Amino acid sequence: MNSLERVRRVLAGGIPDRVPVCLHNFMLAAHEAGVRMEDYRVNPEAIARVHIQAVEKYGHDCIMVDTDTTMLAEAMGAQSECAPNEPGRIVEPAIRSLDEVDRLKVINPEADGRVPAILESVRLMSKQLGSEVAIRGNADQAAFDLACMVRGVEDFLMELVTQPDDPRIAQLMEVCYQSHLATHRALAKAGAHLTSMGDSFAGPDVTSPRMFDRFARPYEERLVRDLRADGIFVVVHICGDTSRILDMMAEYEPCGFELDYKTDAVKAKQTVGKFHILFGNIDPSGVLAIGSVEEVRQATRRLISTWKPDGRFILNAGCAIPPTTPPENIRAMIQTAREYGEY
Repeated sequence: MNSLERVRRVLAGGIPDRVPVCLHNFMLAAHEAGVRMEDYRVNPEAIARVHIQAVEKYGHDCIMVDTDTTMLAEAMGAQSECAPNEPGRIVEPAIRSLDEVDRLKVINPEADGRVPAILESVRLMSKQLGSEVAIRGNADQAAFDLACMVRGVEDFLMELVTQPDDPRIAQLMEVCYQSHLATHRALAKAGAHLTSMGDSFAGPDVTSPRMFDRFARPYEERLVRDLRADGIFVVVHICGDTSRILDMMAEYEPCGFELDYKTDAVKAKQTVGKFHILFGNIDPSGVLAIGSVEEVRQATRRLISTWKPDGRFILNAGCAIPPTTPPENIRAMIQTAREYGEY
């Protein structure tokens, strides 16, 4: 099997020759290629080049094309800033009040903000690697996270508590959902073999499971259904410990879950791992970035022993890999997957 065939076999629920490897490595890839993050996030040729160089260097099976967590919020009118060699962060929401929701429009992925850059980078990579290596296009923030950034995180979370039935909240969530959905579809059209999203403010580290169930889960489930109807496989990522909401996530239609290293790996296998694809979940900072080669090997072997049975597993870090991660640690993770991941 080549890398694309290996990944596709897993996404279809089958057993590949070995556990595939995906790298959430946009910061590391840019660093190793000598490309500044502030240039990477806006330049499609740079995005494509750093990921192509990385896959040539490490030989992983799936490229995750990411820029940062601010892309869609910017396209909807929020303002961000980018410190030297750091991902962007939102410094000004798009709206200051729910009274301004009517100003928001569903984005056009081919024209708005920095979204065209990631689409073009996917086209470039698809032309060069699309028949050999899987391309995972990250569609940035899901509806809940996007609404937090567009409205302002603290203000929006407070409004969910104090006025949860306000129709303007549903209006905000809908325009964010449609913008997010359009980005997934555009990434797939550009050549991504699968797409993914982040919804970290929705997780138990920030939002209660009850609030997740009411305000975030319906939009995640809807996205999975809508994309599945289009023939697009999507991966859901929520930072932090998602152990308390795994039972709810297990009820989604078939999709992928990229779980943070804080999540109980055994419970994840027993719940979402029964019918969905598990991605992750090596600790990107405590193990990959600062651990020894042997510590990386041990962590990878432990995870493989837990998640490998019956397939439905693609090895990755639990979140974005830091730019200072030693190359020998990435190689150790991938080599361990090749040695211990055979079926």
